[in-house]
Amino acid sequence: MKRFVRTTCTLLAALLLGWYFSPQVYHVLHLPDVVDRLTEMTAPALAEDVSEARFVRNSEDERIEEASEQTKRITLFGVLPLKSVAVSANQRTVAVSGKAIGVVLKTEGVQIVGFEKIETETGGVCPAISAGLREGDMIVQMDGKPIAGSDDFSRLCAEADERCTLTYLRDGETHSVTLSFATDQSGDKRIGAWVRDSTSGIGTLSFYDRTSGLYAALGHGVTDVDTQKLIAPATGFITDAAIQRIRKGESDQAGELIGRFSVNSSDAIGTIERNTLFGIGGTLTAFSESNARVMEIAQSGAAHKGDAYILSDVDGSVSAYSVRVIRVDVQSSPETQGMMIEITDPSLLDKTGGIVQGMSGSPLIQDGRLIGVVTHVFLSQPTRGYCIYAERMSDELLP
Repeated sequence: MKRFVRTTCTLLAALLLGWYFSPQVYHVLHLPDVVDRLTEMTAPALAEDVSEARFVRNSEDERIEEASEQTKRITLFGVLPLKSVAVSANQRTVAVSGKAIGVVLKTEGVQIVGFEKIETETGGVCPAISAGLREGDMIVQMDGKPIAGSDDFSRLCAEADERCTLTYLRDGETHSVTLSFATDQSGDKRIGAWVRDSTSGIGTLSFYDRTSGLYAALGHGVTDVDTQKLIAPATGFITDAAIQRIRKGESDQAGELIGRFSVNSSDAIGTIERNTLFGIGGTLTAFSESNARVMEIAQSGAAHKGDAYILSDVDGSVSAYSVRVIRVDVQSSPETQGMMIEITDPSLLDKTGGIVQGMSGSPLIQDGRLIGVVTHVFLSQPTRGYCIYAERMSDELLP
């Protein structure tokens, strides 16, 4: 019997020591209510001194650095100390905005947004389709000559021979194709493609770094209205915008902020250097520190269901409007839809009917920290919409 007890104790001690010095740790994360993506604890361990942690899970999630700057002590049955885990956090401080801005993007070359048949003496033809070109392709050169815009493209077509070689970008890769022009009934040479070289609209400046001037806005990328593909800008800038009126959102009809802004680069307040799924970013060239709201970017796991507010400019000045976070998603990798909110502020509901186009980028603040940015609205319920985690946006646009 004594031999059995000694053997059992030795095995238990060896297993305990092996676990203690193993590379796997118990992740202490600030998680929302939804934790079904994480595995259950494999031992009855408790975490001490975790003021905001809601759950402790044995997870493969690599975000242990998001928990806090403290050292967490894991105990068995709340008594026997098993393991101390050092964790750290990226607690970046930024100036949050909510200011309405004009967004002006010029593509690199011209982007194909559609096709048409050219009526010739022998019938209808479309050289672009015959050559294998697609909507969304970015034509950057003709016969080795750079294309500066739509007007430049038309000029090069008129000056070219009966055939030309087009260099274009597709999914980040460079291709080239040779095609023959079609001559329409007016005598103009055409390839049968509609092209666009720029786009513009109103959005919201989300936040910026006061030292570097780097900013993040919109919370989603700028896509072509026809192809729904991200526009790859060669040049771009943001300007001040003045909201003049609002088209209220209704069920199955998105509302819109309507205003004016300059499309001249001389009026720019910042450059656009990145157009990503997580928003646009660049460097501010003019901004005021006098009314800056400075706060910490919360870790994505710190967001929770409950009261919050957004900052948005819907009537000429930035104001705070109450909302409620109604869903929070756990993400193991960056995604563009992290939270769902519902507008509860009576004054905003009266003005806009909920979330409208142009409010994309409005900062979402909870517990005194920036947790997210408004990105989308539900057409069927304009009082509700999605937000991206501000931490994800910062990682992408404020490196």
